[in-house]
Amino acid sequence: MNKERFHHALDFTETVAKTQTIDDAEKCLGQLAADFGFSIYVLATFTGPGSLTDPYLLASGWNDEWQDRYLGRQYIVDDPVVLRAARGSDPFLWNDSKNDPGVTPRGLEILEEARSFSLNNGVFIPVYGAKGMEGSLALGGEHADLGPDDMKALHLAGLYVYAHTVKIAQTAPKLEQDNISLTNREIECLKWTAAGKTSSDIASILGISRHTADWYLKEATLKLGTGNRTHAVAEAMRLKFIA
Repeated sequence: MNKERFHHALDFTETVAKTQTIDDAEKCLGQLAADFGFSIYVLATFTGPGSLTDPYLLASGWNDEWQDRYLGRQYIVDDPVVLRAARGSDPFLWNDSKNDPGVTPRGLEILEEARSFSLNNGVFIPVYGAKGMEGSLALGGEHADLGPDDMKALHLAGLYVYAHTVKIAQTAPKLEQDNISLTNREIECLKWTAAGKTSSDIASILGISRHTADWYLKEATLKLGTGNRTHAVAEAMRLKFIA
C-alpha cells in the first residue's frame, strides 16, 4: 500500500478512536468522504436492530429525500451494490456491480435514479463477521477516482469506523419517555415515516407543506437524540411513542 494512503488511514482510525458520540464519528466520516472526493457517507449495520432487508443506519450523510425513498421503497432488496457485497468481503466501486449475474431491471433503475441525487458512483466496503455480512460503509458522489491503494486504505478505515461506531451505539445511554415531549404532529410524522412514506407523502396526507413535514421530523429527531429519521423511528418505537 502507498505509504501516504496507509498513514492517512491510520490517522483516521486514531481520530475516530477518540470519538465518544455518534455525532463526532459522523464528522470524521464526513471528512473521510471529502478527502477521497466523495460527498456522502452511509454507515449501516445488518445485525441487532437492523437486517439485510431493513438496515439500521448508524451514521448517514445521505440526502433526506433519497434516504426516505431508498429505505421506504426497500431499494436495498434489488440494489446491485448490496447484492454484490453479500457475495464477498472485498471493497468495490458501485458501477462495477451493474453487469453482475442476477441484477434486475429494477436494480439498474435504482442506480440510475441515484444519479439524479448526484450519486453517480462510489465505493462500498462490506463488513463481515462470523455469520456473514454484518455491516457496511458506503461513500458516494459524482465521481469515484480511486486506485488500488485508495481502496486498501478505505477498507482499513471502514472496518475500524464500523467497529468503533457500533461500540458507541451499544454503550450510549438510552433516553426514557418521561424525559421527552413530542407533539402530536411530530408523532404523526414519525408514524408515517415508519410506514415508508416520504416527506412529500406525509405532507399530502396531513395537508401540510413538505417543508413543514421536514421540520416536524427534524424536531423529533433532535428531541429523541438521534442522528437521522431512521434512528428516530426506531427510538420512538422503543419508547412506545409509536407502535
